[in-house]
Amino acid sequence: MIKKPSSYFRWYVLALAGLTYAIVAGASRMCMPVLFKQIGDDLKLSITAIGTVWGMDPLAGVFIGLPSGLLIDRFGIKRTMTVLCILAGVFGALRGVSGNFFSLAAIMFLFGFMAAAAPSTVPKATAVWFGDKHLALANGILIVAMSIGAMVATQFSATALSPLLGSWRGVMFLFGGISFALGLLWLFTGREPDKSENPELSADKIPFRQSISHVMRVKEVWIIGFITLCVWGSSMGFIGYLPLYLRNMGWTPTSADSVITVSSGMMLLGSIPMVLLSDKLKSRWGVLMMSIISLAVGLVLLPWVNTLGVWLVIIIANFLRSGSSSLFNVMLFENKDIGSTYGGTAIGLASTISMIGAFIAPPLGNSLADINQGLPFVLWAGMAALGIPLMFLIRKKPVLSNSSSV
Repeated sequence: MIKKPSSYFRWYVLALAGLTYAIVAGASRMCMPVLFKQIGDDLKLSITAIGTVWGMDPLAGVFIGLPSGLLIDRFGIKRTMTVLCILAGVFGALRGVSGNFFSLAAIMFLFGFMAAAAPSTVPKATAVWFGDKHLALANGILIVAMSIGAMVATQFSATALSPLLGSWRGVMFLFGGISFALGLLWLFTGREPDKSENPELSADKIPFRQSISHVMRVKEVWIIGFITLCVWGSSMGFIGYLPLYLRNMGWTPTSADSVITVSSGMMLLGSIPMVLLSDKLKSRWGVLMMSIISLAVGLVLLPWVNTLGVWLVIIIANFLRSGSSSLFNVMLFENKDIGSTYGGTAIGLASTISMIGAFIAPPLGNSLADINQGLPFVLWAGMAALGIPLMFLIRKKPVLSNSSSV
């Protein structure tokens, strides 16, 4: 029986987790694409150098994804999230002191340890506090929060915050300070559920060796990792490149930045409906397949459509693919060999694999822009399409109907 007074605390934890996603994985990360024009002019960076800087974040994820998942399974939500947010604040702010390509790339790599760790750690909060019919909804809310953070950053970082704060450097300091404050909130107000709030929660912490040995034997974790390598790689590539591409096509800076904002807005609007659709259809697999197809088709169309077409592609494709991040996590949590006990490690391993794609895709795609400015989108579309046959390796499982008290 869940204790009524404490049952409401999980919604506070979800709010705190959502804020972490919104700032660390959303605003602090997504302020960069719309500021790349200012950063590039200030530091005299080529478009390939910009793609390399953007790829430093996921490159760090290759090294931190699995360790961060192991750490949160071992040390719990409160301590792990406290350290993550505080360090994200410090490294995020330090981007503002960069003086050249090498210093910016190095600091982006350090910041990337924290930003890339967020997708491996934050969803763990939903696994331990929402191990019931609300699990998918809670993960959908996290994506909504991240989308709000990304929308605010992409819409206002270059056009409002940078002039207000003096330069792009001031934006780095602002989001760094907010991340640091979130770490203090986790430290002083966060906690783990007790046995009455989550009867399946083990009192004994799983040793690192046992956790990683167990998770590495689960085939579905590897498959999801390779699928998200394709999906996340293509997404990171096009998000970092699209504002520059549209500026080069003659769009005004405000309009170019607004496209990325609308992209995040569609992710916001679609996240919960797509998650609820997967519950209604009792199929995570079908909704995820639609998500991957829509991403691939949208990317391949972008170089060939006019202004109206760009808006339509961004709106439709991003709405349809909006539930993918949360649903891949939910599929791992719902795997009988994973659950909340090994959830962090499983997401960490899948995230480590996916970050390889996210690191390679931006500089590889951007380098093709010297040949033709539309070629990067074609490359990333092909990369996303590689995830389609991999989906058929996942065993289709019906979504079970659970019930619990809120």
